[in-house]
Amino acid sequence: MTGQQMVTPVLAPLARELGFNELALGIVLAVGASGVVLASPFWGRRSVTWGHRPVLLISLVGAMAGLLAFAIVARIGLTGVLALPLLFVLILLSRGLVFGLAWAATPVTAQSYVADVTTGEAERVRGMSMVGAAQGLALAVGPAFGGLLSSADLLAPLYVAPAILAVIAVLVRIVLPKPPTHRIRPPATKVSPFDRRMWPFLTTGFGMYLALTIVLMTVGFLLQDRLHLTAQETGRATGLVMLAGAGMIVLVQALAIPRLRWAPVRLIRVGAILMTGGMILATVASDGLQLAAGVAVLGAGLGFGMPGIMSAPTLLATREEQGAVAGLVSATTALTFVLGPVLGTGLYEIAPAIPYAIGTVLLAALTIFVFVHPGVRRTPTAVDEPVGRVGLEPTAKGL
Repeated sequence: MTGQQMVTPVLAPLARELGFNELALGIVLAVGASGVVLASPFWGRRSVTWGHRPVLLISLVGAMAGLLAFAIVARIGLTGVLALPLLFVLILLSRGLVFGLAWAATPVTAQSYVADVTTGEAERVRGMSMVGAAQGLALAVGPAFGGLLSSADLLAPLYVAPAILAVIAVLVRIVLPKPPTHRIRPPATKVSPFDRRMWPFLTTGFGMYLALTIVLMTVGFLLQDRLHLTAQETGRATGLVMLAGAGMIVLVQALAIPRLRWAPVRLIRVGAILMTGGMILATVASDGLQLAAGVAVLGAGLGFGMPGIMSAPTLLATREEQGAVAGLVSATTALTFVLGPVLGTGLYEIAPAIPYAIGTVLLAALTIFVFVHPGVRRTPTAVDEPVGRVGLEPTAKGL
């Protein structure tokens, strides 16, 4: 995640340096996210049948190759020797298609691994919150590091990111512990996204991430336009604003959630309320400090909400369904990065405030949904039993 996120602060200014408008960048990011959506269920099942370590290694090596190709294409593009349509296609292939298809395996395999080695509600929530905290830490470190590197060279993060992925691949190969033998490679089972156990949580996670994605995909343009910054200044400012949001994710998931020991549904509700407040603050922000405060509250809300979203469906699934469920959660999250970049950048071109106003309405509706829908209100029965025993029969009674 650090290798991926350190590229984010330079994407908006880099797009303009290459001659692309806001919507073009949104399309590139949407293509990459489409690869994640399409490939996540596949990788989720492969993580069960092939094993977690091989799938993670395939993902990291493929993502490294995609980012390295993107760096090379961008460097050539800045020289002006490539026609703009050809440059756009090459970026779509490298940063969009190759990176997206490979990267899809990492989050889904991480979630599947945690689901495979944890049992019961409390342990599962702690495990998923650790995954979320790791991702939140990357959201903090990555953009901040990327913004710092961009001060020396706008493309520096694009060269460093593949190197980080290579180091992580070596660490995974050497030190990743294997799950207990009796839990490895059960028969993989498909789960429908419309399964009545799953869709309320998938819908909630989709709404939360879509709202955040709209902000992340437009905040660089907003800072540059509102504060009249240069490309390198925009990279640094964007990194700091994203650091505010990611820092809150880390604090909530690493410090608050393990101590509060709240049930998944309570985490989801608190998260939805906080995100609504953060989006309102970001909508009315008149300077960079207020915008950073709004993004920080958004991050706190996501920090509470996502461990609930990630753990609740796994508690409702059998052990054989864990890989498929992790794939669904990951694909749903990735789907927001298909719609969010295009929606956010497209609306931004109409008026900078429109994406944020729509995000506020979305989160307000989502808050109502998580309080009134019976599929969210009712938690699984026998949640402290091993996952393999929490199956369809108690689920049907609960929902």
